Amino acid sequence: MMNQYTVFYGAVRYEFLMQIRRRSVWITFLFLAAFVVTIFLRRPDVTGLKAIILGSHPLAYGLAYWSRTIDAFLPLGFGCLLADRLVRDRRTKVDELFTTLPSGLSARLLGKYAGSTLATLVPFFIFYLLGVGVIIFFTHNLLVLPVALLTFVTICLPGLLFVSAFSLACPLIMWVPLYQFCFIGYWFWGNDLGVRNGIPTLSNTILTPDGKFIASGFYGWEQEFFPATPMTASASMLLLLGIAALVLFVLYYVIRWQQARQ
Repeated sequence: MMNQYTVFYGAVRYEFLMQIRRRSVWITFLFLAAFVVTIFLRRPDVTGLKAIILGSHPLAYGLAYWSRTIDAFLPLGFGCLLADRLVRDRRTKVDELFTTLPSGLSARLLGKYAGSTLATLVPFFIFYLLGVGVIIFFTHNLLVLPVALLTFVTICLPGLLFVSAFSLACPLIMWVPLYQFCFIGYWFWGNDLGVRNGIPTLSNTILTPDGKFIASGFYGWEQEFFPATPMTASASMLLLLGIAALVLFVLYYVIRWQQARQ
């Protein structure tokens, strides 16, 4: 039997290199980053927003604001770019090769999830760090960096792991373009629609994956609009991570069932 760790590491490395080399990954995030910057600069209150991020509020609040700014749109590319990873293996018959190897399905599946997620995270994180660099330049405060890493891990990462799990699993039972279309619709429905619109939505709940609930509970971001406490923010983070793990667990058994039927 092949060592499970070796299988996992090999899958992570393979998936990371495959995904990071795709031009579409970089082009998509470049487009979304330009869109975020354009939206930010065209807002009528841009001077006030710059003041919030650059120091008129506590450091953690400003970095939470920056984390929320990029987390509003960049996960759209994240989910869409991961949607073809498992389907591609089936289309190219690579999955048939894998089933002949004495390696564990769980190690390969987790490796695929980790490798493709990490690779797609690279351009996302680069753009995030560019904004952090601007904040450091204007504030002359090196404490920005560790606080920025903390806000990224707490605000952005749980939702991205949540999105990547569904983007890996759902296209096994859906046409990839259909999933991408539904995911984009879900992102705005589940994150941006408020109850004041009269439409039932998961927005402003602990199931909101764009981080606004966590940013409000941990860092006081727009507390008057999204009231949350550290306890409910922790619950949101744990729920998002737990659902991601559950989706991968179910995906493992679905793939095993499909292989048994072949």
